[in-house]
Amino acid sequence: MENVIYQWWSERIDLFLSKHFSLSRNFFQHILKRGGVTVNNHPIKKSYQLQANDIIEIDNFQRFLDNQAMEEAPKIEIPILYETSDFLVINKPKGVLSHPRTIWELHEPSVSWFLYHKYKSLPSIWNFIRAGILHRLDKQTDGLMIVAKTEKGLAHFKNLFQAKSESQEQQAKENVHLKKFYRATCETTPKGEQFLLSIKNNLPYIIESLVIAKLPHITPKIGITKILNYSIFKDKEKVIMEIEILTGRTHQIRYHLSQVGLPIVGDYLYWKETWEAMQLTAWKLIFEDLDGKLITVEI
Repeated sequence: MENVIYQWWSERIDLFLSKHFSLSRNFFQHILKRGGVTVNNHPIKKSYQLQANDIIEIDNFQRFLDNQAMEEAPKIEIPILYETSDFLVINKPKGVLSHPRTIWELHEPSVSWFLYHKYKSLPSIWNFIRAGILHRLDKQTDGLMIVAKTEKGLAHFKNLFQAKSESQEQQAKENVHLKKFYRATCETTPKGEQFLLSIKNNLPYIIESLVIAKLPHITPKIGITKILNYSIFKDKEKVIMEIEILTGRTHQIRYHLSQVGLPIVGDYLYWKETWEAMQLTAWKLIFEDLDGKLITVEI
């Protein structure tokens, strides 16, 4: 439930909401008609005139997104690097959501909206907002994502992701034909320099520890991050890390690298406030396709 306290006088509720969320009045008129908006705990009509200190509550937006609302979502182009009749691999840009999670994000560019405008209907594990999306990247992380186009493709990749997730031993995870590789440009703190020295002759190096993401309602879980290689800049102030992840915990790479003293450049959550874009890219995927062929896609 989204909660907004209104501070001004005498404006129609549908007009105010369209300004506040950058979505059409028509979209919010749909929500109002279905009882999805209350003011001071009472359902109201689209013509309701807001008063000072009114408390507006908006129900979960996913219940109200119909085709018309989807048509009004931002249209963007995302490069498709590999495509078959059952799936595709896209290169998500930085600043683009994988999918909106709250009504506050409806007006933002997302992979969901790109897929809707291009394909209209794709299968989904969860709901229509995530249609086709099998895994996600953080908004400021760019790179490769696999998207299912058919139920057959969805079932195939769902099984691969489940096999990776449910394998108990590291070697079992390694044996699954689904591998995700990242590159991160990191700051080299004194702690990080010591860490790099300690793993120099011990690559690949496995970090297996709890991931405590700085987000609300996230349960800490063990994450497994494999450091494959690294390259230190000439000035020694930064280092490029090449990484494979064996688990997919929220903010796993960002958290693990920050904990060893190598925070990612541009990471305002685990390093410091900055205007610089976060330097984390999902640069390579290796996976088994529906015909049993091993496919490699990289940027």
